[in-house]
Amino acid sequence: MILVTGGTGFVGQEVVEELLALGYRVRILVHNPQSPGAVRFANNPRVQLVAGNALKPETLPAALVGVEAVIHLIGIIAETPSVTFEEAHVEAARNVLAAARQAGVTRWVQMSALGTRRNARSRYHQTKWEAEELVRQSGLDWTIFRPSLIYGYDERDRLLNLFHLALSWPADFIQLYSLPLLNGGRALIQPVSVREVAACFAHAPAKEAAIGRSFDLVGPASFAWHDMIDQVAGFFGKTTVTEEVPLLLIIRKLLWLSIVFIPCLVVAGVLLGKLCLPAAEIITALWAILIVVACRWTTTILFNVPSQPFLLGSVAANFFAPRHLHFSEQLMMAEEDNTGDPRPAAETFGYEPESFAQGMTRCYARFVPRS
Repeated sequence: MILVTGGTGFVGQEVVEELLALGYRVRILVHNPQSPGAVRFANNPRVQLVAGNALKPETLPAALVGVEAVIHLIGIIAETPSVTFEEAHVEAARNVLAAARQAGVTRWVQMSALGTRRNARSRYHQTKWEAEELVRQSGLDWTIFRPSLIYGYDERDRLLNLFHLALSWPADFIQLYSLPLLNGGRALIQPVSVREVAACFAHAPAKEAAIGRSFDLVGPASFAWHDMIDQVAGFFGKTTVTEEVPLLLIIRKLLWLSIVFIPCLVVAGVLLGKLCLPAAEIITALWAILIVVACRWTTTILFNVPSQPFLLGSVAANFFAPRHLHFSEQLMMAEEDNTGDPRPAAETFGYEPESFAQGMTRCYARFVPRS
């Protein structure tokens, strides 16, 4: 029996599926039995849903009876009104570790994050590091995984759906086919498929070679954010151009402003007698040409947004804005490269890292219209 905490989330559901495919019986610690992830496994005879909360130690002993290994996936990317990074990452890990030791569990597999390190800039990475330290000092046979940006294959992947929304009608028309990139999207990332992440977690409990080791879970190649968005746009049949100084963006905005205001000026000019009818007809014809040009100019402009003003503003806002509206942590992380070495995990768990292009073929196929 393997206990999975966070088993109803985006990654957790894939991990549970992989464990079931390997023949394990799985127990999921469930905070909300009505969540889609819990409902998904409710009728599976090899899955037990046990009510509990990692922040309430008294609810944990029942979940650990007869458990041989724990896969701990609990984490948040942004704080909420009810949960902080310290609670979700540190306190939850401390509580489950204590219950696991008391129950005689010997094997522990931890979800961390790429970029986690001592003295990290963001509290997200700092608290992930504190959780890692608890695991390393636990006395259990541990394995720690540090995934990069994880992409998936269905509606549960928020990033996938965000890209689709940002690069598709009507969203691209509303924002006039433009997309801001923090610091020009130059930070490097190394996206990894959720299936590879889940497979590593599922195989880890039985893999002695993984005990006492930390692994980066990343794709085979790193590239800048703007390169990734360019690849995604290409898959949707769209083209992009990246601007350090957004001249094309300004021209496009002025073009659409002209389209909006020219009819008003023409009508006003005719009514006030300032514009003769032939001149109004010529201007109207030019206006129609501008509309055609604007509608056919569908290249998505990726433009640079300096991070420092936003970061300073977000830090200042932290003093009076509600906690769930704080976004300085996300800005700090977005400024940093997020890359690692895929070879140790690939060699230990025996797989070939999937390229982002291969992953996109599966991920975004459901968005591409069939011919």
